Amino acid sequence: MDVKDAVFNELYPPNIKAVAEIHWTPVSIAKMAAEYLVEEPGKKVLDIGAGVGKFCLVGAASTKGFFYGVEQRASLTKISRKIAGRHNITNVEFINSNINEIDFSNFEALLFQFFF
Repeated sequence: MDVKDAVFNELYPPNIKAVAEIHWTPVSIAKMAAEYLVEEPGKKVLDIGAGVGKFCLVGAASTKGFFYGVEQRASLTKISRKIAGRHNITNVEFINSNINEIDFSNFEALLFQFFF
């Protein structure tokens, strides 16, 4: 998978696309991080605060890992699920929940991103 951010961001609705460059990880960085975290096929990776799911979607499309994005904003989770379904990305799941409800023992790698 080698896709430019401008092309990837076309997957999102206009309101998300307008802020994608500011708020979400570039495809090249997401791919590099996913490859680092998925050392072997089947590894379960949890993205805490997944937003619109860009990291999970890129990771699932470019590795043999399983990606789980937890996001408390239902509108963003809905967008992520729709994109995964539309593009038949089956090794990704988006969980609409607060991180306090997640059992970390179900995952082998964690990603937590924050921006200032």
